[in-house]
Amino acid sequence: MSIRHAVKITNPRASRLTVDPAVEPVSVDDLRTHLRIAGTSSDDELLMVIIEARMIIEQRLNAALITQSWQLTLDGWPSGASPWWDGVRDGHVNMIAGGAADIEIPRWPLQSITSCTVYDEDSNSTAVVVASVFDVDTQSLPGRLSLQSGATWPVALRANNAIEIVYVAGYGAAAADVPADLRRAVKQLASALYTNRGDCSEADMMKSSGAMTIVDQYRNRRI
Repeated sequence: MSIRHAVKITNPRASRLTVDPAVEPVSVDDLRTHLRIAGTSSDDELLMVIIEARMIIEQRLNAALITQSWQLTLDGWPSGASPWWDGVRDGHVNMIAGGAADIEIPRWPLQSITSCTVYDEDSNSTAVVVASVFDVDTQSLPGRLSLQSGATWPVALRANNAIEIVYVAGYGAAAADVPADLRRAVKQLASALYTNRGDCSEADMMKSSGAMTIVDQYRNRRI
């Protein structure tokens, strides 16, 4: 008798930062000037609030301001189906998969796909030649990895974390590549974090600094 596994309504996924930005969208000198403070404050302290402000804004948008690398891990390819079993698998699991042919890359703007790796039941890895299997959409926000016409999903059989996609996201490698209003939002939020150290919540400082008004213009709203 054939037994069919229950269909998963959601596809577990996880994102992990693998390479930090090399620079920040706002320099310590810029923040010092904005705060109108003399050069007596610790550069390390000012840098920490800049980093914190940038990370808060990136998290709110699920974006990457400065070039950085991330790893997206999936349990399986996007599909509304699950494998049939009859003691021995007939063909590979992808032959009965259907449905969506896109993978949405979480952090945007997407610059490139670095690698794609799949794992079998014994956790043996196979590198996928991305250019031969997928079309990479760097224009959409967020970006997408789309299965090419006539291509099939690479076989990924491990129960958990069967697929690893490493990608690069961000507006660019330099502060000047980030839109001016987002740089201003980082500066305003960093100033609020520095001035109100421990006195206000993150949400309060986003609002009071004016950063939220700027940042919310970049939020992806689904219809």
